[in-house]
Amino acid sequence: MIRSSQPRSLTALAVTAGLLYSSWPLGYILNPEANRGLASNLEASGQPYNWLFIALDIISGLLICYIAWRLYRRLQRGWLLKAAVMGFGSFGLLTAIDAMLPIDCVARVGIVCRPALEDPNFIIHGIASIGSVQGLSVSIAALWWLVDRQYRLDTDRWLRVLLTGTLLVWLAFGLGTGALIWFDLSSAGAQHVFITVCTLWTAGMPWLVDIAATEAKVAHGRRQHQRA
Repeated sequence: MIRSSQPRSLTALAVTAGLLYSSWPLGYILNPEANRGLASNLEASGQPYNWLFIALDIISGLLICYIAWRLYRRLQRGWLLKAAVMGFGSFGLLTAIDAMLPIDCVARVGIVCRPALEDPNFIIHGIASIGSVQGLSVSIAALWWLVDRQYRLDTDRWLRVLLTGTLLVWLAFGLGTGALIWFDLSSAGAQHVFITVCTLWTAGMPWLVDIAATEAKVAHGRRQHQRA
């Protein structure tokens, strides 16, 4: 297994950002009722400790932006790697924006929220939330394509298996969570798994980018040598 050459401080920041992003376990202690719905409910106006969940998401998002910037500066070539890092950075930025504009109502028995289209915060919050997911989707897909399709790195098949598995889990739970929300069914469990995948990807991003960049460079050099 190849060791990453990324600074340990960057890896530590990535792990911290990932843990801060996955704050939903605290919901079972601080606000169990809201935690049974969307993760955004924990940050909604008037909810207990909403300021804490908002702060954790903002800090996590800004840390991810910083990590993406540091990673991008270290890249020398490869548009797929740059796309993966930029998608990761947009995930962080939109996560922070999403948290800065929390929803102002949690629908439950006896409480009816105003229509979503009449709530500008909800619209922007929703766009930012969907955009952040798309950013991370680009990040995962770009690294998977680089490793599994473009270079098919036979020297480290475990990396191909890891990225393929991550992509499949991401798509399965992403589509599953979206379907549950669309049909107004309980999506808490699926969403928590989905957020956990986001956390693991965030924590491992510096390591994955470094290894993918190293292996792609080796594979590219091998191809150039074969053509010579």
